[in-house]
Amino acid sequence: AVVSRSKLRAYHAGGRAAAQRRRRRLTTGGLTGCHAARRVMSLENGAGEDAPTRRAIGHQSKAERENCYLHKLGEAEAQKLAELRAMATSIVAGVLEEWPSWRPELWGIDMRERSEASDVLLLKFLRAADVDVGRAGERLRDTLRFRAEEKIGQLAGANLPDHFLGHDIISGPDVDGRPVMISRYGQMDNDRVFGDTDAFVKYRLQVMEKAMAELNFASGEPEDLCQVHDYSGVSLLFKTPEVKAGVAAMTKVFSDHYPETKGKTIFVNFPGVFSKLFQAFSVFIPERTRKKFLILAEDDQEGLFRQISPTKVPEALGGLLRPVEDAEARAQLTATPQVVTVGPRTSREVDLLEFHEPGQSSWELRVCALDLSSYELRFFPKGSSSGSSEEASGEIVASSQGLKASEGVISGTFRASQAGTLRCRFNNESSWLRSKTCLCRAQLS
Repeated sequence: AVVSRSKLRAYHAGGRAAAQRRRRRLTTGGLTGCHAARRVMSLENGAGEDAPTRRAIGHQSKAERENCYLHKLGEAEAQKLAELRAMATSIVAGVLEEWPSWRPELWGIDMRERSEASDVLLLKFLRAADVDVGRAGERLRDTLRFRAEEKIGQLAGANLPDHFLGHDIISGPDVDGRPVMISRYGQMDNDRVFGDTDAFVKYRLQVMEKAMAELNFASGEPEDLCQVHDYSGVSLLFKTPEVKAGVAAMTKVFSDHYPETKGKTIFVNFPGVFSKLFQAFSVFIPERTRKKFLILAEDDQEGLFRQISPTKVPEALGGLLRPVEDAEARAQLTATPQVVTVGPRTSREVDLLEFHEPGQSSWELRVCALDLSSYELRFFPKGSSSGSSEEASGEIVASSQGLKASEGVISGTFRASQAGTLRCRFNNESSWLRSKTCLCRAQLS
């Protein structure tokens, strides 16, 4: 269902007359450009009152894709949004006629209602269509019909076969505030996971729906996702015909029905041969898309931590985020971890916690990849001297000859009987060539 031509002509004529009245008010000292843009949007809930000041209206004649965000709208973009909003009303009504039992929502947002969130979603379709309102309307209609027909809104709570479980984690936010969707491919049974293309796409849609549920769709807030693909343990024969078919089908569905959701994609533990292939073919990828990819070499946890806090990175990837069953232990510590790089043939010592009086503490530490020669956790009373004699005066809290990344997070508690410092030493003296990345943190209980 679409809006009739006569109605569109009347709508556009009214829009042009309204735009002329707004320009007259601007030239006579009426509304400021910011207020005029807000009036063009006509948000029922007054959204955008606290948003950054928009560009003054009248300084542009053509809508720009990069300005099709609710907090950046100028007059041209606001007009495009109004046109798409008018089309959306009849589009939703048409889909409801075909599927009367369908809930007219998109990622939890009722598309019949004019709201900040629904306008954020409409602008995503507008950007995906390069500000072509007609194409944006077609994409919106196709997506709503797809969701109604396939019952996508119910997919997040659906039960899937066991071979689809345990490969994905929804975490975050990343350093830019995006939800994080982590997928690990090394432990998949490829014959079962990719054997049925339709089932595989349904599985990936469920993961995507859970990630999309973490977005607020508010003006000025993140609207896309950070996706992490872990290739540790992936065979060079990973791309079988079945895998290629599944990935191609999934990519098409995501491209068609999840517009503007790819914020950043990080490939971790990426084999060197794959990296070279990607670099060779990346010249054919549009620059706007290419900038969204980040390839990290094997065991490059430091690079990963620059994008996502170690507390949001799963233990299996070298972080501190423990499995769900360890949630109680994980919740005990909220302190920001220290990222410690220990060079070859050296050791590093860091202060974890200062006690100003007797008290109880909890601590965590780990090596993120490979092995470490040893670690030692000691408490030094206030006023103890530094240097070799300091070790003798300190109290050993925990220590180990050898620390493996496979051990994951080592944790414990310590009660200080007096003021002093809890200190950790990481020893990498047995490694001749490789630096090691370690994490540690502690806090009062």
